[in-house]
Amino acid sequence: MHLVTKPVRIAVAGGNFAGLNAIKSLYLQLLATNPDYDGTKQAPPNPNVNITLIDRKDGFVHYLGMTRGLTQPEYGSRLWIPYNDMPWLQHPSITIKKNIVSKITPTHIELADASERIEFDYLVIALGQSRNAPIGVASSTKSEYLDAMSKYQTSIKEAQSIVVVGGGAVGTELAADIKSDYPEKQVTLVHSRDLPVAGPFKDEFRNHVVDVLKTLGVNTVLGERVVEETSTTEAFASQPPKHSDILPELIDSVKRNATLKTSSGTVIKADLVFNTLGFKSKAPLVDLPSSTDVPVFSPTGIRVNSYLQVDDSKYPNVFAVGDVNNRGPVKLAGAASNSGRLAGSNIAKLIRAKDGEQVVLDVAGRGGPGKGGKGGRGSGQGGQGVVPGKGPSEYGRIKLVLGEHHAVIQNGEEVIPPEIAKNMVSSDIKLGKATKSMSINSFPTNK
Repeated sequence: MHLVTKPVRIAVAGGNFAGLNAIKSLYLQLLATNPDYDGTKQAPPNPNVNITLIDRKDGFVHYLGMTRGLTQPEYGSRLWIPYNDMPWLQHPSITIKKNIVSKITPTHIELADASERIEFDYLVIALGQSRNAPIGVASSTKSEYLDAMSKYQTSIKEAQSIVVVGGGAVGTELAADIKSDYPEKQVTLVHSRDLPVAGPFKDEFRNHVVDVLKTLGVNTVLGERVVEETSTTEAFASQPPKHSDILPELIDSVKRNATLKTSSGTVIKADLVFNTLGFKSKAPLVDLPSSTDVPVFSPTGIRVNSYLQVDDSKYPNVFAVGDVNNRGPVKLAGAASNSGRLAGSNIAKLIRAKDGEQVVLDVAGRGGPGKGGKGGRGSGQGGQGVVPGKGPSEYGRIKLVLGEHHAVIQNGEEVIPPEIAKNMVSSDIKLGKATKSMSINSFPTNK
């Protein structure tokens, strides 16, 4: 494997599943290059490699388990893993800037409340998507996170009636977790459509979700929108915090002592209301002018090619990974991790290439590697919405974990009923798998 002999600056905007896996891939292919590296100690230094992670948080957050963490304090305390627990991130070639990304340009990253600019030769955009707190985490340190989670957990414990507004994946899982852990409470799910979980899924799947919620005892109000809401107090914050205009996760969505009125005139009173409606795009942060009439940002995210480069000839050195890109309508943690690894690998290949050398870049999804010049574009299509062995499908893939004892799965054309699906999900909602993937208290290897 070629050593990096010329200085190179790589910026990674955002951590978590996509950003951290991009850095881990870069670590393995640009730093851990000595033949005797076996993952038992830090890779040797290379002063030519400069990798900068910009993240407002000081750790990885396992968002997959957030709804369960709100109802089970011990589990919730394990969802935040500090970067200090990842020794490979302490490599001298890796710098962590704990700050908020306020703007991304073709040459540099601007930070909130700082005059410093992070210039780069290569960029990985891994900003994800934003949801209001508590599903979107407002905290920037683990101690802040534990304090906030304790307040939310206490509020749930003390409330007798709880309403979840929004019947997407997050809303249905939250309602199910609350009712599973507090069966004595009155839990209501309000959703504007006739069936929950919008997206490329079959009604058979959605009806299974409704059946599980009813089995748990969740009151489902479907086909009705909340048109009026009053509350005597907000849960924790009366004023939006600084930078909440670009980071919606800093805004608390929880209301106390609320009265809701739906589009049918139904009035619902609740001690606690969680609003889980949708997510917010990170488009306002990305200032990458298009070289064509087609903007870089599409309604589903940053347009990327099959190599995960921004799909514009002006930006062969800029990659967008995870939830922030436009690959597939359903955003999955596993896909985010894979895209980070692939982008990191492709950047390493471009960096190691000799002048004029044709580079074979890895292609996202099915189909194997594709060829391109240095920074080559390519036209291969990825595997979002593809079921192995069955070809393209109009349907997506999703696993809903509805409390500790129920699940519903759709895998392309196949809908797996709850009685079977419950045995196909991990009891810790993949926390252990994520911990292993992030090389906690260890060093990564290619194995």
